[in-house]
Amino acid sequence: MTDKQKAIDTISNFLNDIDKRIMLVRGYDNEAKLRVTLSCLNQVFDKGIIRTGSMSDMSYHINRAFKKDLLPNSIKSTAIYKLGKMSVNFSSYATHTQNNPKGNEDTFTLFYPVESVLKNSKRYNKFLDEIKRTQSKKIILVTTNEWGIEEWDIENHVDESFFYSVENDNPQIMKNLRSNGAI
Repeated sequence: MTDKQKAIDTISNFLNDIDKRIMLVRGYDNEAKLRVTLSCLNQVFDKGIIRTGSMSDMSYHINRAFKKDLLPNSIKSTAIYKLGKMSVNFSSYATHTQNNPKGNEDTFTLFYPVESVLKNSKRYNKFLDEIKRTQSKKIILVTTNEWGIEEWDIENHVDESFFYSVENDNPQIMKNLRSNGAI
């Protein structure tokens, strides 16, 4: 089984598990994590919310992960965008506004990327409150640059944590991270 297929199976099983609501997806290949997570969500949901720390970078991350221009360069929190069959709203979890969508039983909420709040205790507690206020059926947190995160308390606040290994599918990224001393 490929690393990608294992990730698809794990995320799909989580999405179909009525007893689990919050998942953390870790791993070193940021594009692979985002691509597989969104692809799995697209199989289950028609509507969703993507919460990000940087609205200006989000279209770049998604377009790069899928190697195509799925989103315009500039996205707005007041617009709805099509990703696959899904209608998706983007908003920032870094800036607090009254209009941030909370979701409902028909939606997912994807928080991406989350490493900046995991490294900052003041922002981290606000982030945990934000997750608690989210009313979506499924919530997925996806890390980037996680080798810089020293404390993993977030795992105490999720129902499932998955490490998306790319040892087999992308050994070059692992070789680069090891040679750079990142891992």
